[in-house]
Amino acid sequence: MAQGYWVVAVSNSILTVEGVTKSFGGLDVLKGISLEIEKGSITGIIGPNGAGKSTLFDIITGYQKSDKGSILFDGENIAGLPPHLFARRGLIRTFQLTRVFTHLTVSENLLVFADAKSYGGSAGTKEKALELLEFVHLIGLANAEASTLSYGQLKLLELAQVLMHSPKLLLLDEPFAGINPGLIEKIIQHLRDLNKSGMTIVLIEHNLPMVASLCDSIAVVSNGIIEIVGPPDEVVNNPRVKEVFLGG
Repeated sequence: MAQGYWVVAVSNSILTVEGVTKSFGGLDVLKGISLEIEKGSITGIIGPNGAGKSTLFDIITGYQKSDKGSILFDGENIAGLPPHLFARRGLIRTFQLTRVFTHLTVSENLLVFADAKSYGGSAGTKEKALELLEFVHLIGLANAEASTLSYGQLKLLELAQVLMHSPKLLLLDEPFAGINPGLIEKIIQHLRDLNKSGMTIVLIEHNLPMVASLCDSIAVVSNGIIEIVGPPDEVVNNPRVKEVFLGG
C-alpha cells in the first residue's frame, strides 16, 4: 500500500469528510466541515454565495488542499491525491463554470474525456458518447463546435462528459444553472435513473424546492460550517434555514 494512504472498515458511507478546514489569506472559508455521504443516496448541499460549498468540492476532488481534516472515499484516504487520479477511482465532478474544449466538436469533447478501455475500445466509446448526447438533447449538435453552444448547452455537455466515466460518486456544482426550465425536469429524471442504477450523487444548488424534491438528504452550509443535515422535510421546515437564506 502506498505510503500515506490507509483503508478503514467497510461501512455504508461512500464519502466521509471529517474536520476539514481551509483558509485564504487569514479568511476562514471552511471551519471544520464534517459530512458523511451514504452509498446510493442523492445529497444536496445548499447555502448562500460564499458559504464555502465550491471550496469543499475543490478539496474533495484534489483541486485544493485542506489545512486540516481527512477525506475518505470508499474507505481510502484520498486527501492529497492529484485531481487526475479521482476519475480512475470512480469520483468525478462538474464545475460552476464549464470546462469544455471550445475548439472541438460536441462529440469530440466526449471522446477526449473518455477512458476508451472502459467501453470496449473506440467503437464502444463512440456508442457511449452518442447515447449521452441523446440524453442531454445535444445529439443534433454532435458535429458542431462547442464554441457555438449556449451557456445552458455547455452545462449539458459537461454533464455528458463526466457521465462517460460512469462514476460511483458524481459531484455536480450548480448543474441546472442556465438550463431551460423545460429541460431541467428531464435532467432530474435521468439523475434519478442514474441513482437507481447505483450511482451516488452530491449536488450544489440554490433552488431549495428543486433540491428538496430530488434529494434524500440536504446539508445547509453557512459561513464555512454545516448548520443542518437531514431529510428534505426536516431541513425545509427548520427556522434556521430561513435565517441562512433570508437573513432572518
